[in-house]
Amino acid sequence: MHPTENCPVCNNSDYKEFLKTKDFFLSQEDFSVFYCEKCGYKFTYPEPSPEIIGNYYKSAEYVSHSDTKKGVFFQLYHIVKNYTLKNKFNLVNKYAAKGNILDYGCGTGDFLKAFKDNNWNCFGVEPDAQTRQYAAEKQNLNIISPENIDILEKKSFDVISLWHVLEHIPDLNEKIKSFKSLLKDSGTLVIAVPNCDSYDAAYYEKYWAAYDVPRHLHHFNKKTLSLLLDKNGFEIIKIKNMLFDSYYVSMLSEKYKKTTLGFFKGSIVGLISNLKTIGKKRYASSFIFIIKQKNAF
Repeated sequence: MHPTENCPVCNNSDYKEFLKTKDFFLSQEDFSVFYCEKCGYKFTYPEPSPEIIGNYYKSAEYVSHSDTKKGVFFQLYHIVKNYTLKNKFNLVNKYAAKGNILDYGCGTGDFLKAFKDNNWNCFGVEPDAQTRQYAAEKQNLNIISPENIDILEKKSFDVISLWHVLEHIPDLNEKIKSFKSLLKDSGTLVIAVPNCDSYDAAYYEKYWAAYDVPRHLHHFNKKTLSLLLDKNGFEIIKIKNMLFDSYYVSMLSEKYKKTTLGFFKGSIVGLISNLKTIGKKRYASSFIFIIKQKNAF
């Protein structure tokens, strides 16, 4: 997205720079985060072109596409990942009818595998060809590329999920319309994104790991994601905090700051961030939105 384009949330065209940051994870290139003066929506600038965006994901340490367990950080990540997979499965089952599920941005397919093991009909979308092949072979799942999403049957899915994926997608409104066309009228949309209004986001500022520029093109809070969904005929019925993310993001942010004993300092900031969620003064570093179509009520 470019600062001269209209805001995808409210169609406003007035922006200001919010902060300067960089790709601490991989390229060390400089980027900015801009915000819409009307609704507060934030986005990364400059946005890499489709031809080069894939270069920013080319690392064995990009954990959402990796099974590596080298080092304490990644070992802890996978322990927490296995615990949260069970929680995610239980959450989806609480709000959705058993049937067909599409996980958009399914990565290595671990989330879908939990549903396959419980007799759901599982489909995945994954843009990275190598990850797609790995997920299909390891989990024996039906995984397609985003370009082939039109082959899926309309109004056929009981659940569509995006776990830390929406922030990566260039054409927000077009993609959400596509999800609406694939969902049954009674279907459930589940979206998890980082929360740029969290305590740890304010604390770390340009070092906040969940800005993750330029892989994260969009930076949502409750207001902006709610407005975007409402614009496209959806309504939020539940918001859940992802409390482990506050620790993970804070520890990674300390790593980017090159802090001594960053693991422990990040744990403290993550704890404070989660304590701020008590009484809903703030939401956590990431949150999950359970969403239904407006006509479903």
